[in-house]
Amino acid sequence: MSAKTFQDLCGLIHRHSRIHLVPSKLSLLTSRLSRRLRELELASWEDYLAWLQHPSGQEIGTLIDLVSTNHTHFFREAEHFDALSSHLLDELLLHSPTARQGLRCWSAASSSGEEAFTLAMVLSEYAAQKTGGLRWQILGTDISSRAIEKARQAVYPMERLGLPEPSFLPKYFQKGSGPFEGFCKVKHELQSKVQFEQMNLFDPVYRIPMPQHVVFCRNVLIYFDPPSQAQLIERLHNVLEPGGFLMVGHSDSLLRIPHAFKSLGNGIYQRKT
Repeated sequence: MSAKTFQDLCGLIHRHSRIHLVPSKLSLLTSRLSRRLRELELASWEDYLAWLQHPSGQEIGTLIDLVSTNHTHFFREAEHFDALSSHLLDELLLHSPTARQGLRCWSAASSSGEEAFTLAMVLSEYAAQKTGGLRWQILGTDISSRAIEKARQAVYPMERLGLPEPSFLPKYFQKGSGPFEGFCKVKHELQSKVQFEQMNLFDPVYRIPMPQHVVFCRNVLIYFDPPSQAQLIERLHNVLEPGGFLMVGHSDSLLRIPHAFKSLGNGIYQRKT
């Protein structure tokens, strides 16, 4: 792939996703797209670039799917879920009338659904301990339509669950049999509380319920350039109710990003009241 073609591809990717690829990512890009060239029976990268510029724009979504990184697992960076259970949810319900009416949580880069379903298990456990229970809903979104389809299927390899409590397996999952041996599916009762939608974090308008009380946007900022990072953090601030919480990943940092959040440590931020 020539330097110019690489730059043109990176420009297209950035324009449609804000994912920022530096020259050192050339081999990563070629490895992820080579199979697609063979599927389309295209002879060169220049031919693929021309294919991407077809007026229908249909290939752009496939390109973003292939470039997106969808690495996740259940209870990843567990201290965020521990903090919710131990004190953050108590604080929300104490001070927010809208949270008491119905807690709204957004997994803003939900990949194949593990983060959103982890949060669902945490909220289910928390609600079971509350007198009168707790109304809650979770929205999971991702730019990758392929990842969203996996999340909607809610089927995962048993070996990758890594649940902190053995009781969670029979409580929240149904074991597969026959051709699904070694897999499990999230039970309907939990699935019904989680909705998944394909969405770009830089869409002009967020099609989500407002305001949100808890937003997870973890290990995503590292893929964007500084102006895009600042824009995204401002938008996430605006969708949160005052007093609501934003969780960012261990690989993310807001130190060099202008923001109006109060830092609580460990990647937990609160919108000031």
